[in-house]
This record gives sequence, structure tokens and C-alpha cells, in this order.
Amino acid sequence: MYRVSVSSLKQIMISVLSQRKLTNQHIEYVVNGLIEASIRGIDTHGIRLFPTYIRELDGGRSLANPTFKFEQASGGVMKIDAGNALGLVAGMVATSSAIKLAKEQGIAAVAVENSNHFGAASYYTLTMAREGLLGMSFTHSDALVAPFNGVVPLFGTNPLSYAAPGEKDEIFCLDMSTSQICYSKIENCRQTGISLKEGWAVNKNGHDASISNEVSALKPLGNHKGQGLAMFVEILCAILANAPFDHELSHFYSEPFDKPRKIGHFFIALNIEVFQNLSFFKKRMSQLMAITREQETPLIDSIIVPGDIETVSTYERVRFGIPLNKNEFSDFEALSKEVDRELEILE
Repeated sequence: MYRVSVSSLKQIMISVLSQRKLTNQHIEYVVNGLIEASIRGIDTHGIRLFPTYIRELDGGRSLANPTFKFEQASGGVMKIDAGNALGLVAGMVATSSAIKLAKEQGIAAVAVENSNHFGAASYYTLTMAREGLLGMSFTHSDALVAPFNGVVPLFGTNPLSYAAPGEKDEIFCLDMSTSQICYSKIENCRQTGISLKEGWAVNKNGHDASISNEVSALKPLGNHKGQGLAMFVEILCAILANAPFDHELSHFYSEPFDKPRKIGHFFIALNIEVFQNLSFFKKRMSQLMAITREQETPLIDSIIVPGDIETVSTYERVRFGIPLNKNEFSDFEALSKEVDRELEILE
């Protein structure tokens, strides 16, 4: 395991994207989104995605200079055709539009079509919360999850995120998939030879898969409840946003890299000040989180609220660097040589 400085990773990513003629604004969206996910400990959706995003750009799946089309359908409702942009670019363009609309209209709902993988869903809700809004984000994805009692992948992991501002810099931020685990954990078990935990995945006979090579599909979170959540995300992102169903999407890490994936996203922003004084809301929000943390527990672990683990990770990784495994380090080492930038190892 290597610990690499945040600043050196940023410079390499900026240089690589600059070579591919992205605008400065779009580069900022991509780099900030991936770095933020990594320093918050969301490694599955952090900088390890960057080499695949570059493959998307180089192959033509994502366009370096997409043409966005905006349609403000009614009041706070907007539809955006992202023109096969990188998902992080499409997501932040939509989030910026949602923030503006919510401040004008009180509420905003923004549907996005013709996009790609948008990284961590929390990137967008945190951005909204920092603007004093309640934020929600959703995306669908390629089919990896079977319906409850099924064995064939039909739904994506279909993540969702909610965020609300508290006092000072405190933010409640939930970011979760609707599957029991993300697929990268299966891949990690495959590489390390670790057995899968019960309830993670099923084999073709419908039984729990104990080893990664037996996996037919991931299980939905909470059985039928996770299936229902996954279907709701698909309703927003595939049906309302006019995108293909999950099972019709190509897989993120697989060929073809020259054809658009046509991913859909959905964003909701609520202007807190339409409902009540923002300072009062933030005070109550922090009170709620504090009360939750202070509850007694007979266990060794303390009670936490969404965002606590990520706050600790941010403090640690900003100081000591982002951890990369051998393969991830090799990817960034190659990129650093491509742009003649130094990859700074802290440990």
C-alpha cells in the first residue's frame, strides 16, 4: 500500500485532463469530485475511477467538450441532455442548475439524460448542503443486482444520497447503494482470496455465494426493501430521465469504450429558507446529530450518524495522503510519466 499526497494526485489529474482539452471548469468538477470521495474514504468512487474515465474519453464513450441542452419544463423543473459528458461533469452542471433553481423557486428537480458514471452521489448533495439547501441525488447503473429471490442481475446498485447542513461545517450526509454491497468488494475478494460474507451475493442456484467465482448477482439491501429502493431510483433515472433500463446499460469497466452508455441521473434541491430560518434549521440539525451520538450503547463502538466516518477519514487523509494499492499506484505512475509530473509518496 502506498500513501500519495493529495496535491500531487490533483496536479497529475489536472494535467492529464488538460491534454484531452477539457475546459478548466469541467476539469475542476472531475478532479474535485474524485479527490473528495477518496479523502472521505469512499475509495470505490474516488481516484481509482480516474483511469477508466480516461479510457472513456480516449475511446469516445464520453466527450471532452459535450454540448448540453437545457429545458426548464415548469417552475423548478429542468431537463438536461448532457450530450455524453463525463458523469462528474454532467452531475455538477445539473447540481449548479438545481441550486440556482431552488434559490429562485424554493424547490428544484433536475433530470439528466445521456450521461455516464457520475462517481459518488454525495459529491452533489454535499455541494447543495454547503449552499444552505437540502440535497438529494440519484443515479442508476448497469445491472449487477438480482431481484429479491432472483439470481439474474436486473438492477444496478443504484445509489442515492441525502445531505442537510448543520452548524459550522457539520453536514449530515447519507450516501448508500441499494445493494447489500458494491461490486468492487467482490472484486477485492477475488483478488485476495477472501471468502464472501453471508448475504452479499447469490450463485446461479439462488444460494449464498461463498467465493467470488460463484457469484451470479449481488443481493439487494434488506431483501425486498432494497429491491423497492432500486426500482424507485430506476423510475427517476431511467423512466423520468428518459434513459435505458439498468439491464440495458453497458458495463462501466467493460468494452465498448467508443459507445455512449446513456446513463440517467436525478437531483432534488430544497431551499430551507422557504420553510424556516436557515440558522434555526442548522441549529436543530446539529442538535439531532448530537442527541443521536450521545445515546447509550452496550457495545464497544460508539453511535455515529451519516458523515461521521467520512469526517475522520478526511482529517487523516489530507494529512497523510490517499492510500493506493499496487495496481492503482501503477496506473497513476504511468499517468504521471505521461504528463511529466511527480507522484509524491508520503509513506
